[in-house]
Amino acid sequence: MTQQIVQATPESVDDWLPLFSAYLDFYQVAQSREHCRDYLRQRLSQRQALVFVAGDADGPNGFVLLYPGYSSLSLQPCWILNDLFVSPKARGRGVAGQLIERAQRHMRELGGGELMLQTAHDNLTAQRLYESLGFALDREFRVYYWNSERS
Repeated sequence: MTQQIVQATPESVDDWLPLFSAYLDFYQVAQSREHCRDYLRQRLSQRQALVFVAGDADGPNGFVLLYPGYSSLSLQPCWILNDLFVSPKARGRGVAGQLIERAQRHMRELGGGELMLQTAHDNLTAQRLYESLGFALDREFRVYYWNSERS
């Protein structure tokens, strides 16, 4: 099912905020609607994030949220595909793939670079999708995290 995919603006956040809230619910993360709205509007208005939203006549069905960065090793832009969510009613219809392909096309339009993402070890469905879209599993590097609030 082909979706209309648009780039989100700070003004459009309220239109797809329920999807973002559902995404947080999926991961059992509690945040107030107002805090999420403010956070997303700020990231978009300051060009610290890029969001594509997929939808049809019934409304938004999914989103992909990317954060920009740079790679010192490749000397290219590096985007982090941080969040990808498709509403339960739209799953299995190719929405996630269309969103990722839109992100890939955007990168090519900007001159190229790298797109990184991560998923759970047991999320085999997502892994198959990513590999079908040209992503390769990194077998050289481990990912570590440090959080100032937990140290």
